[in-house]
Amino acid sequence: MTKQAMAVGAVAGAIASTIARSSSFSRGRSGSTSGSVTSPAADVSSAVPPPPRGNGKNVGILAMEVYTPRTYIAQSALELHSGVSPGRFTVGLGQDGLAVTGDAEDVNSMALTVVHSLLEKYDIDPMRVGRLEVGTETLIDKSKSCKTVLMDLFPNNPDIEGATVVNACYGGTSAFLNALAWVESDGWDGRYAIVVAVDIAAYARGPARPTCGAGAVAVLVGRDAPLAMIDPRERSTHATNVYDFYKPDHSVEYPTVDGALSQTCYYRALEDCYARFCDKVDALNGVVDDERRFHADAADYFVFHAPYNKLVQKSYGRMHYVDARRKHARRVADAMVRGGDTEEKKDDCTPQDVAGGNPLADSSVKVSPSPFTDADLTRPIEETYTDRALENTIKSVSKSSYEKRLTDANVTSKVVGNTYTASVFFGLASLIDRAGGRGDLTPGKTAVVFSYGSGAIATMYRLHVREPTGAAGCGGDDRVFTIGEMVRNLDLTRRLAMREEVLPQELDLALETRARMHRGGAPYSPVYPTIGRMFPGTYYLNGIDSKWVRSYSRVPLDSVPEAPGTAGMLAPPIVLRLANRDAVSTPATGMLDVLTHGGDTLDKIAEARHRVACVITGTSAGLPHGDDSRDVFDPSNLRRLVEGEVQCIKPISGTLKMAMLDKNVVQVKKLPGGKTERFTISSDKDVIKVAAQLGPLDLNANYGVPEGLAETMDIAAQVAVAAGLEALKSAGLVSGKSNDPSEWILPERYRDTTGVVYASSFPAMDAAVGEVMRFLQSKTVGAASAERLVFTLRNRLLRVAPDRKLGDDDEAAFARLLSRVREVEGSGVSIGGGGEDASVSSTASSGPYEFDRKFLFRVLVLGNAQLAQLAGCRGPNTQTNAACAGTTQAIGMAQDMLISGRAERVVVVAGDNGSGGTLLPWLGSGFRALGAATTQEAVEDAACPFDKRRSGMVLGAGGIGMVLETESSCQERMKLPAVPGCQPCQIRARLLATQYSNSAFHGAALDRKHIASELHRFLNDVELIHGISKAEIATHGVYFSHETSTHASPAASCAGNEVAALRSAFGDELLAKLLILNTKGYTGHPMGVSFEDVAAVEVLMRQVVPPMPNYKERDDYLGNIKISKGGAYACRYALRFAAGFGSQVAFALYASSQHE
Repeated sequence: MTKQAMAVGAVAGAIASTIARSSSFSRGRSGSTSGSVTSPAADVSSAVPPPPRGNGKNVGILAMEVYTPRTYIAQSALELHSGVSPGRFTVGLGQDGLAVTGDAEDVNSMALTVVHSLLEKYDIDPMRVGRLEVGTETLIDKSKSCKTVLMDLFPNNPDIEGATVVNACYGGTSAFLNALAWVESDGWDGRYAIVVAVDIAAYARGPARPTCGAGAVAVLVGRDAPLAMIDPRERSTHATNVYDFYKPDHSVEYPTVDGALSQTCYYRALEDCYARFCDKVDALNGVVDDERRFHADAADYFVFHAPYNKLVQKSYGRMHYVDARRKHARRVADAMVRGGDTEEKKDDCTPQDVAGGNPLADSSVKVSPSPFTDADLTRPIEETYTDRALENTIKSVSKSSYEKRLTDANVTSKVVGNTYTASVFFGLASLIDRAGGRGDLTPGKTAVVFSYGSGAIATMYRLHVREPTGAAGCGGDDRVFTIGEMVRNLDLTRRLAMREEVLPQELDLALETRARMHRGGAPYSPVYPTIGRMFPGTYYLNGIDSKWVRSYSRVPLDSVPEAPGTAGMLAPPIVLRLANRDAVSTPATGMLDVLTHGGDTLDKIAEARHRVACVITGTSAGLPHGDDSRDVFDPSNLRRLVEGEVQCIKPISGTLKMAMLDKNVVQVKKLPGGKTERFTISSDKDVIKVAAQLGPLDLNANYGVPEGLAETMDIAAQVAVAAGLEALKSAGLVSGKSNDPSEWILPERYRDTTGVVYASSFPAMDAAVGEVMRFLQSKTVGAASAERLVFTLRNRLLRVAPDRKLGDDDEAAFARLLSRVREVEGSGVSIGGGGEDASVSSTASSGPYEFDRKFLFRVLVLGNAQLAQLAGCRGPNTQTNAACAGTTQAIGMAQDMLISGRAERVVVVAGDNGSGGTLLPWLGSGFRALGAATTQEAVEDAACPFDKRRSGMVLGAGGIGMVLETESSCQERMKLPAVPGCQPCQIRARLLATQYSNSAFHGAALDRKHIASELHRFLNDVELIHGISKAEIATHGVYFSHETSTHASPAASCAGNEVAALRSAFGDELLAKLLILNTKGYTGHPMGVSFEDVAAVEVLMRQVVPPMPNYKERDDYLGNIKISKGGAYACRYALRFAAGFGSQVAFALYASSQHE
């Protein structure tokens, strides 16, 4: 037997077994005790309808009331406002409108509104209610339930069961099923049950925002219902654990959503529920032949949970597809059981199988050939979810059935929007209003309801339209509720027509107002909407007092709403002012309405995108080559860096090691159990041994800077100034052909519109510490006798010698040196020569200490002012110190300057010299005391980012420059003749977005949760403004890491925190696609200087990436990440993350120059 035949046989056996179990289930329910199997022929031949099923209680819906805010937004207007193509929301989502409200309404107020209205319209005595249950996912309190607030409507009736149920959009259905079970149970006391489903669907800026909405539904449940679940067994449930939509962040209302996964989960739940629902209904009816089986056309109506209408259309079509798959599988199984060929005769079915039944359920009838191929019906169903061709086929064959069975139910959700738990009940209300209003909901009609909630739980059940008898009613009387009464009281079509359309920007204003309320704390006074913009009878929030207690009032029933179109903006002036404030304070997040001008239909998103469009026209990098023969600003620096051809880290001198030993560094180590151990660093094996150090830089020789002016700058400022001048040259703004100062000055027309931002972790520290050390040395070393210096040197050697003893040869050498000193003492002859380890002379030859009169210039006039003076930059000028996040933050500040119109271009420069001879003994000792610096001697062991062997950071130094311009400024420059001698202006890359903030967490440690949340926020803004998804960044981008190789523990390591944030934002699947890069393994850690940002521009230009330096051993703690192997790499985006001491956090996203 072939493998294929075995597989078919297995399928046949499984299906035959299922059919047998179904038959057995049916017989068990009917009370049969026979052990024989009823033949299919016997079932088919029976023309008598199945006997009435159920228990005669006919529990179901007695009455319904709905509420949605009076104000709404048209999706067509929102399309124009959002800058998307026409039809994106109206056709692509299938939506026509969405309800919108401000902070004066919450789920409590809407629940109060709908329940009070239900009691009034149907004249329900509150004392006749015995159960009240609420379903919502819009939580405003983590403890107190919405149900308890509703008890204000039942002041004399505390004996009411029920609570609030939470599970995404399924909570209302769960509450409904609980109410049905209570009324049907032996514990029912004869009173009504009320079920409330209420939610405000709110989404952060991004593609999901058009699916917002708001609404509430109240359902009166009892026996002898006109819309009843006659047989409670006619239902199926699907429950599983999945993270498709959830709200883990209690600081915001917005959910975390994986849209593609959520749709897939919806399909899975629907198909699973539907298949088992069909089996249950067929088993209850004793059906085993295909002609009588339940199928997608067997119910008169369907009602679906409707986040957006297009999903409902697709999902209903998939039920037809599932029918075809199931029928095909049964026929294959039947053929195998009978031993026949799987190719059945085409004429063994009647035309009625197609014309009168479900055309998709038959794949073999000649009259109407199936549109599905065998491959369609047998392939794994998961593969079909993204098959567009199959989707179009399903849509075409299910279209007429959809229009007949689902159109009525979907009308309200299309104009109200997503209402989460209330969505499926709005569908029922819409069906009752429209089909019932036409008189079509007659006894015997059925409606199959499908409810889905992310996480995920779903249920499918069937409701039957019936004529109540009044014999088994609720509430202690024989009152009869009817479909007609529901139609009259709902009056849904007319009420929806009475709503007021407001401008599309009101959605952003409303959600931002709600967000301010959410994070504003107590007390709080709501702002809007005002009473005149609400329906009569609407409850609204009065306020939240200092103890977080909420109070509510009701709009009088006789109030007259303001006429639509006469009230102007829904948001009052205070909301507009707050929005303007937000726009000024966070100009790079997309809230740029304050900067725009024009009418109400202005394309705000397109305007925002235009405003934040910044281009990079020049870059430079000064690398710490040390004693390398290359210049600090060698023209090939960036090319060699991105190609991985540079290694700046080298061993440091013995003098610097000795200087660190002299600091008597004590490291405090934490031990298990909370104890600590003090570890004194007393040997050169425990000190820093490698660093990346700057070589000589001559501003006068290279740029014509007067020597006197150069002397007023410390090393960090000098390298930053040089970086700025080189970046201006790269941008084609200065010629810079020689050291003639005039060749490094901006043309006059650009001076007033060019700003400077300088970043440095240790600005002027080199100068300050150097001057203090010079003074101290004059009072110690300079004043000491030569004989005393010899003894001091001997003592230093003794400290590091084995057993604190010198060898005989060393002792003899010191004796000779001491003898020589005594011979020349007093003669004025110097001891020692040139070089790093010498320079000690007698007091007579060195002279007294003289204060440097340029000291103030060195410590007060920083690199930003010095560059402005040399290049003529008269625009905004500032300096920032965000520690190691300095450069990336400075780039963000520059973007803010360009967005706000303060400048047309900004030169960002950064410089630090933490590894220089003056600062290294101090900074190196500081990082060593924290346990953050490596003590490895070999460079390949010391600099190994993301490697399991990493043991600490390597100090570095250097400078970078970057010229950012508005795109309009760059385009204007391209039109003008080039500055004589300058290279042509070109866009090297684009800066799409920046974000900088502070974690308010710790001086040295990273707050991974905050970093992850900030990365989420950043990427969401990017998607909103630029339409670039996380998937696109991961697939077509690279990530420039901050990774410093610090590794106190896996969880506390820099790499561990970064990867955790990336995984939180992108997820495992996308993170595995994002290429991770690092430059610190080549340059050391240059503190406030970010070589990563300028390297990102170079990578996007050259489409080449550097390999991860010295990467050998995989760190399992970091999980599956894509480490760069170097070489050619096609990429469109470069994502940059930087972190600095003091909880500084900064992000930037760059795009290639071809990005539009």
